[in-house]
Amino acid sequence: MHIPDGIMSPEVLAVGWVVALAIIALAVLKVNKKTDDKTVPLMAVLAAGIFVAQMLNFPIFGGTTGHLVGAALAVVLVGPWAGVMIITIILIIQCFAFGDGGLTVLGLNLTNMAIIGPFVAWGTLKLFRGRMEKTGVLAAAWASVFIASFACALELAASYQISGGAYGIEAAISMPAMLGYHAVIGIGEAIITAAIYFYLLRVAPDIIKTRTPAKGEAS
Repeated sequence: MHIPDGIMSPEVLAVGWVVALAIIALAVLKVNKKTDDKTVPLMAVLAAGIFVAQMLNFPIFGGTTGHLVGAALAVVLVGPWAGVMIITIILIIQCFAFGDGGLTVLGLNLTNMAIIGPFVAWGTLKLFRGRMEKTGVLAAAWASVFIASFACALELAASYQISGGAYGIEAAISMPAMLGYHAVIGIGEAIITAAIYFYLLRVAPDIIKTRTPAKGEAS
């Protein structure tokens, strides 16, 4: 899902940077205010694991790539704002150290994967609170990937339209390429996320931030 340099129009790039910087700044404030000492090591372990998973890229028709994102897993374990921080750090390292995603389009990559992904996952989980919470984890993982890819496809199409074809990729290519592949990738992400969730639910349920405690159980 990483967008490379030179493919986006300046207007779309600017919007991506504005959104990314504003939301990430807010995330830093919220994480600094609410994160306890137990959560910090968990965030570090999560960041390392998701970083490795994201390095496995699949070429996609139209000039972009697909891969697991990990946003839903981060949200399940540490909440949405810490999830934003984890994916942000991963994407910055990938950009500067490995050239995965361009520097000028980093704002858009952050918006799609570090902001849209976690908050789509969080919103989906809230829809499935209670008895359907386990189903919600599957839905959240899939939706976080699919909606982030949809945003990426829209950005590519918008760049194409704004620039008269000088930048971006026309919607007839970007939409089916991104959505088709990521609908399948989302299934893989859902399976992996759910497997980790179910395991932790059995061995360490207290670390799952989105879990609704059972009756008589301390929250």
